[in-house]
Amino acid sequence: MPDDIEFIDCASLSIQYDATGIASLSFVVLKNSMEDLTGTYTILTAGGVDFEGVIMSKIQTPIIGSGGWCQWQMQVRGVGNLE
Repeated sequence: MPDDIEFIDCASLSIQYDATGIASLSFVVLKNSMEDLTGTYTILTAGGVDFEGVIMSKIQTPIIGSGGWCQWQMQVRGVGNLE
């Protein structure tokens, strides 16, 4: 099998802030194998904001008929730094 391919599906990215400024990020990572993710996904940059947080959940689902691809639904909570 070729090298692993792994990337965030940009259209799936959702960022919400609560009243205290804590950010909740939700996104899907696509990967061409069922192996665990190699990226950490705890430090992300989106819209010019650097986010640092912890993974609250990650759920793997195979993509039927894709030849071995899977998707990971990720939930990350943390803070955004505008500087």
